[in-house]
Amino acid sequence: MRNMSSARNLISFVLLILIISLNSCLITDSVRTTHIEIMKPGIIDIPKDHQNVAIFNRDIFQSDTCIFKYFKGTKPVVDSNISYCDLSKTCTNALTSYLKSDDYFQQINNYSDSLKSLLMEPEIRAHPHELFNKTNSDVCIFLDFFHFRRTSLGDFTKSAKIQASLIWTITFRADTTAYIYNQVDTLLFDEDYFLKNRSVKNTEVGKLMNISSEYLGKSFGTKLIPTWVPEDRIYYKSNQRNMHLAEKYALNNDWPKAAELWSAETNNKNQIVAAKARFNLALACEMEGNHDMAIDWLIKSYACLNKNDEDHKYNCKRYINVLTTRKEEIEQLANQVKRQ
Repeated sequence: MRNMSSARNLISFVLLILIISLNSCLITDSVRTTHIEIMKPGIIDIPKDHQNVAIFNRDIFQSDTCIFKYFKGTKPVVDSNISYCDLSKTCTNALTSYLKSDDYFQQINNYSDSLKSLLMEPEIRAHPHELFNKTNSDVCIFLDFFHFRRTSLGDFTKSAKIQASLIWTITFRADTTAYIYNQVDTLLFDEDYFLKNRSVKNTEVGKLMNISSEYLGKSFGTKLIPTWVPEDRIYYKSNQRNMHLAEKYALNNDWPKAAELWSAETNNKNQIVAAKARFNLALACEMEGNHDMAIDWLIKSYACLNKNDEDHKYNCKRYINVLTTRKEEIEQLANQVKRQ
């Protein structure tokens, strides 16, 4: 009898461990991703009355004197047909086009390197009042350094990896401070890219460099002014009726109806369903602009599960950090989006 009792206890213990493990897997395995767009603020607050912009390819570090080199596999190749001077102009042209298309400023002029000799003067660089007067501008943007640190083409596959370093300087008419932005990017062109863009081949290094230069200029433009950017958010999927229906509403951007259904399940007797509903309700709150309430629901979701839920706790903490940062960004946006 003792042996049978011990066997039953052992079986019960094993079943308990399996149930706990299963519960843990159920919530972590049901994570899904949805794509949203949010407006990100610019890296600096540009005064609202500063409407005229001048863009210069200044190159004070003389990157145009560098010889362009790339790697084919492990073999270094020098290409004298590719000029950093031309690539940096392509970059500032792309920045100009991006800013003009956004209508954030009233007037944008691209002076390229026409004032290069003047701008090399240290006193002009430190106190560019004369430059502002000559160009009738409020904001001056300088591309001071442009260089591809390493360009690698795949030896046997259609791929390319390009590492770029740029230095931009921004000055305002009403501010003696110069704002410097170091732009470091790694651009990856994989086989899918070359299949989708059949006019581009990974052997056409010059064309890849031009495409990369255009991207780098536009990318800096997205950092300079408020811009809509895609981001991912996670949520929990569930086969429970209300949860399943709420997901459909959410994927159709009907967040109020999704929130109503998720809210009904936040006190579900099944703790996993309740934890999922609370987490998902935080996403609905963010979509409706209520970030404080979203954080409250994440705290409640974090506290809902007590056993083997480290992944879920991590998801909650990570999302709380995202929302905290988002609140700060929204405060910045309040000063940037209303310029008129």
